Amino acid sequence: MADVRIQDFNENWKPDTNNDFLMTFNDVSESKTRLRDAFYGLVPDGMQTHNNIFRGQDLGALNATHIANIQNGSFKDMFIGDYFTINGSRYVIAGMNYKKGHGDNSSLGNHLVLMPQDWSKTPTQTLNPNGKDTHYMQDTDTTTGGFAGTKLYKTYLPQIQTKLESDFGDHLIKFRTIVSTHVDASGAPDQAEWRDAKVAIPNEVMIYGTVLSGNDRNGSWYNIGDEASQLPLMRLNDSERCNNRVGAFWLRDVHSASGFAYAHDFGDAYWYGASDAGGGVRAFFLIG
Repeated sequence: MADVRIQDFNENWKPDTNNDFLMTFNDVSESKTRLRDAFYGLVPDGMQTHNNIFRGQDLGALNATHIANIQNGSFKDMFIGDYFTINGSRYVIAGMNYKKGHGDNSSLGNHLVLMPQDWSKTPTQTLNPNGKDTHYMQDTDTTTGGFAGTKLYKTYLPQIQTKLESDFGDHLIKFRTIVSTHVDASGAPDQAEWRDAKVAIPNEVMIYGTVLSGNDRNGSWYNIGDEASQLPLMRLNDSERCNNRVGAFWLRDVHSASGFAYAHDFGDAYWYGASDAGGGVRAFFLIG
C-alpha cells in the first residue's frame, strides 16, 4: 500500500462510535474496526471487568458460544445491559456471578443474572399492572406468612418458571435463596428459610443498594438474605431502578403487617398495601 502520514487525516472531534472506524496497518495489509467494537475488545475477559461496563447491545438468541463463555467464566462479548431475544421476550444481563458461592448447601458455578427488559411473563400472560385488577402480590392487604405466603410466590413464580424453562431449557439454573415465612405482631418478618428456586423476586438492596422501605426491626436477614449487594445493572444504569418508567414493580421486602416494598417507576422507593394493583412483576433468574 502507499505510504500514509497521520497528518494527512482530518481531525475528528466528535467521533461516531457506531459508524467511525479505527484503521490498523502493518507491512503487508491494513484493516478497519468499528470504534465501538475496538473499545469493548480491549476490555479483559472476566466478571471483574464485565460487571462494571454497561453496553446495552442486542445479543440475539442465546447460543452455544454464549453458554460456553458463561460457563468458562470469560463472559466474552457480554456486558451489563446486553440482552437476549428469545420467543418474543427480551432478557437483560443484570449481573455476572452475582450468587457464585452463595447458598447454605451448594456452590454455584459461573452464571449470568437475567431480568426481563420490562415485565415477567407466564405462558399465558404478561405480568404488567393495569391499576385495576392486577393483584399480583396478594388479593388482600396482608403479609401473613411473609413473602412465602403471598400469591406472587405461590402462584405466579411457578408460572414464570414454566415460561423460563421453555425459553432456556437446561441452562436455567437452580439456586438457593432466603424466603421470609412469618411476620410478628409489629409487622416485621421474624422467620425465614433457605429454599430452592429457579426464579425469584428482587429485594431492595438488589435494586437500590440499601434497605429503604423494608422492615428490618428483627434484622435484615429475613428480607434481604444472601442477595445483599446491588445488581450491576441497577448500579450502572439509573433508569433501570425505575424500570425505564414503564411501571412500578414489586419487591419481596415485608414493610408491615399489610404491605410490601415497591420499586416505583417515578424513581422513588416506596411501599404499598399487598393488594395494590399498580405493581407489576420483574423477577430475576440465573443461566449458565
